Amino acid sequence: MNNFFIVFKKELKDIFRDRKTIIFSILLPILIFPIIFNIMFKGIEDTQKKASQNINIVMEGDLNSSVANILKSQSNINIKDVNDPSKALKDGDVQLIIDIPKNFDKLVSDGKKTDLQILFDENSNNSQIASNIVEKLLSGLSDKIVSDKLTAKGINPSILKPFNVSVKSGLNKDGNVNPMASGFGSMIPSLIIILMISPTLAIAADLGAGEKERNTLEPLLSTSCNRSALLWGKIISMSVVSSIALILSLSSMYFAMQNIPGMEDGFSLALNGSSIALILLISLLLLIAICSLETCVSLYAKSVKEAGTYLSGLVMPFMILSYVPVFMDAKNTSMLIFNIPIANSVALMKEVMVGIYNPTHIAIVFGWHIIYVVAAVLFARYMFSKEEVIFRS
Repeated sequence: MNNFFIVFKKELKDIFRDRKTIIFSILLPILIFPIIFNIMFKGIEDTQKKASQNINIVMEGDLNSSVANILKSQSNINIKDVNDPSKALKDGDVQLIIDIPKNFDKLVSDGKKTDLQILFDENSNNSQIASNIVEKLLSGLSDKIVSDKLTAKGINPSILKPFNVSVKSGLNKDGNVNPMASGFGSMIPSLIIILMISPTLAIAADLGAGEKERNTLEPLLSTSCNRSALLWGKIISMSVVSSIALILSLSSMYFAMQNIPGMEDGFSLALNGSSIALILLISLLLLIAICSLETCVSLYAKSVKEAGTYLSGLVMPFMILSYVPVFMDAKNTSMLIFNIPIANSVALMKEVMVGIYNPTHIAIVFGWHIIYVVAAVLFARYMFSKEEVIFRS
């Protein structure tokens, strides 16, 4: 045990002595999330404001209809005359094409149903925003026409709406629903996996292949310290640094969200002491297994560059699997997902974040995680015991 702590302290000193590790693994995530979120949401606000204040449209069909007149009267809508409306829409010169049927007002006054088309570009955010604005405007005109007809016949227009439907959250005290916050909250478990793995890549490459390049691995192996202590010292030191980086990154993300109205709810789903402890335990077990595998890869590689290539290939499937449950319903996840590596961690985190503690799911995921840790550590010990692997040339 004493040998383990000696190696552990030695590896931690080596990691924190490297300024690049401190900057890119710890300091950069702390700084980058507030910057990213502020730029992202400022961009969304600017896009929505710009799109709503300046809408360029092309009108086709009955240009003297009531629909055409109400569109012309809007200060934020500009009517454009172009030779090829479809090309103008595709190029972004206009946001919408409004196709008004001939004799529109006569058809409406005669009580004949007619269709009015709004053509938008689904690949343009501005076009989609403009479509929603114009659709609401024309829906208001439609309601007014119906109301006027009923009033002319002595019928109260309110008869069309005998009751109002109010949709609110049954979980939040104020009843407000923020779809963006809910969507972001469902992505937090996947972000945890990615933020947890990212710092380990450079560290793992240095702890194995880096020692080979510096010619410090062979003297280390020739000491009285047994190889199990050396291996565990490397794995645990890597896990500790990655855990610190994860906690700091999530804290930075949390405080960044506090400055964005409504988005703070993305972190406050059903988090309490039990759910946080469970998430940390899942993350720790998974992290030890991943660090063990990365140590094997780094020891096998001849150089840091080769280790980086292998580690990128190893981690890519992990990141892909972390996104598998993102858009699944946390309360109706298939049992199959709880048996898939990485994906089962994310699925269980999503469950506990919404207050679900399913004993079967917890037992399955923890059972698999124990198997991952045991298998990864045994494989790492085997690789660490092979001279032809360690001193591969």
